[in-house]
Amino acid sequence: MIVDKNIVAWNAMVSGYASNDRFYESFSCVKKMQNVGKLMPDVITMINLLPACAQTGALLMAKCGKLKLAEHVFTLINQKNLASWNAMIAAYVQNGWHSEALELFLDIWYNSVKLDAITFASILPAYAEVTSLSEDRQIHAVVTKLRLSSSTVVISNSIIYLYAKCGDLLTARTRFDGMVCKDDVSWNITIMAYAIHGFRRISVQLFHEMIENGIKPNKSTFVSLLSACSISGMVEEGWEYFDSMKRDYSKHFIEEMPLVPTARIWGSVLSASRKTNDIELAEVASKHALSLEHDYTRCYILLSNMYAEAGRWADVETTRTLMIQEGIAKTMGFSTAEKDYKVHRLVDQDGLNAQVNMVNDVMDIITKMTAEDEDVYARRFTKLRRTDLTRKKPNVPENHSMRSAISFGLISTELGSPVLVRKNIKICEDCHNFAKRVSKISKREIVVGDSKVFHHFEDGNCCCGDYL
Repeated sequence: MIVDKNIVAWNAMVSGYASNDRFYESFSCVKKMQNVGKLMPDVITMINLLPACAQTGALLMAKCGKLKLAEHVFTLINQKNLASWNAMIAAYVQNGWHSEALELFLDIWYNSVKLDAITFASILPAYAEVTSLSEDRQIHAVVTKLRLSSSTVVISNSIIYLYAKCGDLLTARTRFDGMVCKDDVSWNITIMAYAIHGFRRISVQLFHEMIENGIKPNKSTFVSLLSACSISGMVEEGWEYFDSMKRDYSKHFIEEMPLVPTARIWGSVLSASRKTNDIELAEVASKHALSLEHDYTRCYILLSNMYAEAGRWADVETTRTLMIQEGIAKTMGFSTAEKDYKVHRLVDQDGLNAQVNMVNDVMDIITKMTAEDEDVYARRFTKLRRTDLTRKKPNVPENHSMRSAISFGLISTELGSPVLVRKNIKICEDCHNFAKRVSKISKREIVVGDSKVFHHFEDGNCCCGDYL
C-alpha cells in the first residue's frame, strides 16, 4: 500500500477507474486527491478524467463550447459504448454541427451498433436542419420499425420538430394530435411550428388550448408565442402577451428571458423599417446590429437596397465600400427542390443541369400566364440610375432561383400535390408575388421555406398575409 501518494499514483487511480467504467469513482478520486492528498490535478489528470465525462454523457467541454477538445477526448476512448456515442452526437447537435452529427450517426449505424431511443432523440433535430423531406421520412420509418416512435414523449416531440422544420406541417400536426401524453415541450414545439409556417392565429389558439389542458407555460412557450407575433407583424398582440406574462405567471422565468436586444432583434427592426420605408430607423437598427455582429451580411444588403430605392447613391457606394473593407460578400442565393429522392439545387442567374430546357419552357409559360412584365423590376424603382439598371439586370427577380425551383417542382411532382421549395435567403417581394400568382393559376399549394419562415401559397394568397 502506498502511504505517500504522489501525483503519478493518483493519476493512475483515476485512469484505472475510468477505463473500467467506474466513472463516479474516478471523479471521487480527483476530489480526494485535492482534499486528502493536497494535490492539484495536472494535465494528465484531466486527460484521464475527461473520457469518464464522455462515457457518462456529460461531455463537459462540449457544453462549454469546447467542441474540438471534446472531439479529441472522444477519439481517446478505446472502448466506446452507446453512451459515449450518444453523448458525442448530442454535443454536435447542441452546438449546431448537424452534418458532423449525421456523419457520426451513420458511422455507428453502418457498423451495426444497436441504437436506442436516446440516439434517435438526439439525431432527429439534425435531420430536421440539413436533410430533405424524403430522408426525414426514411429516418421516421426506421424509428417506427424499431418501435421507438411512441416509446417516449421525447421521441414523439423530436418527430414533430422534424416534420415542422422540413416543411411538412400537416404531418407534424398529425403526430401532435396523435400523442396520448403531451408535455410542455410538445405544445411549445407545435406553437413554434405554426409560427415559423406563418400561421400566427393557430399558434395563439394552441397557446390557449395548452392552458385549458392544464399545462403551465414556461419561458419557451412565450418565446414561441412572441416569435409568432414578431414573424407576422402582430406588434400590439405581442405586447399584450408580454404583459400577460408579467401579470398572470410567475416572474422568475420572465426575468431569465434575454431582454437585451441581440443582432437578430435589431435585424428584425431593420426588416420592419424597410417595409415602411423608414430609412432613419433602418440606419439606427443597422448601427446597433453591426456593433453586435460585424459580419451581419443581411444588414448591409437591406440598408444598401433601401438607399438604392431612395436614390441615395453615395450612401450605396459607402455601404458597399464598408462591405469590401469587412471582407463581406453578398450571399449567393440558391433554391432546392426534390425529385425521386434526390435534391436538386438551383442557383440565382443559373439553370438546372438536367431538364433545363423544360424548366425554362415552363417558366416562360408561367410568366406569360401571370402577365408579368419583364420591366416590372425597373418600374418599382423609379429612382434607379440607367447605368445601375443595366448593371442590375442579371440579378432581376426573373432570374431568381426560386422561380426555376417552383417550375421544376410543378413538372416533377404529382398533379395536385403541394410543391415544396427551400431557399437559403429571404424571399423578395417580387418572387413572393410570383408564387402567389402561380398558386392561383396552377390550383396547387406552393410551400417556400426561406431563411426566416415557411410561406404557404394557396389560391393566390400567402399565410404570412404579405408581411415580409
